[in-house]
Amino acid sequence: MGTQGVLGGMSEVGGTRPRLRDALVLAVLAAVIIGGVVHYGRGLGDHEPAARGHRSPSAGASPSSGATAELDSAPPTDPGAAPAAAGGTCWDGREASSLRLCGLPAGARGLAWVFPSFARDRLQCHKARPNADSYPVVDSYECFQRALGQPVTVTYDQVKDPGQVERWLLARLGQNHRKEIPGAHGGRCIFKDGATQPARITAMYERFPYVVSVYAASPQAASRAWRMIVQQRPTQAIRGVSNT
Repeated sequence: MGTQGVLGGMSEVGGTRPRLRDALVLAVLAAVIIGGVVHYGRGLGDHEPAARGHRSPSAGASPSSGATAELDSAPPTDPGAAPAAAGGTCWDGREASSLRLCGLPAGARGLAWVFPSFARDRLQCHKARPNADSYPVVDSYECFQRALGQPVTVTYDQVKDPGQVERWLLARLGQNHRKEIPGAHGGRCIFKDGATQPARITAMYERFPYVVSVYAASPQAASRAWRMIVQQRPTQAIRGVSNT
């Protein structure tokens, strides 16, 4: 009886050990499974930002330095396009995209533009009578003024043909009395004659139909009137004033 109890007790102990071993195996398996899940989850977390980072440049990131250089060095939209013509204000006050569209000054208003001294002294001027002994004119005004205490006459002419006027002056006064003033559009020329009465100074534009003359009793009075009274626009401003 005592032996069977002992054996029975030993048998009881021996039956409990397999159950503990099974529980230990299950615990180890659970630990392995949980560790694997944690490791897999960490792996997913490590790779996901990299995947998102790989897609983001194509979705709208700033261009690389190489792409920026290509953009900076790209040619203009139309490299062969001609620059826009410079516009300006015409002699009669109109705005134009090019001064070539303004036309030439004409009439009393045109003469007042070409010769600012005529506009200034207009009240001392009147329309001149035709002179058959002179070059043909389209419009002419003469102004009675004074210089060095002497009366002087200043005439402002719009002529038909500046070449015809120059030939007339050369025939009357001679090449020795002609002085050329270089400038745009052929410049100007001045004829001076102090040997005859009245003394005379005449200036004309080579390619524009405008002439101004001063007549005085002495060469000195004519020269003073020329310097102090007469004003002419430069050749590049005959049609108007550029905006540039």
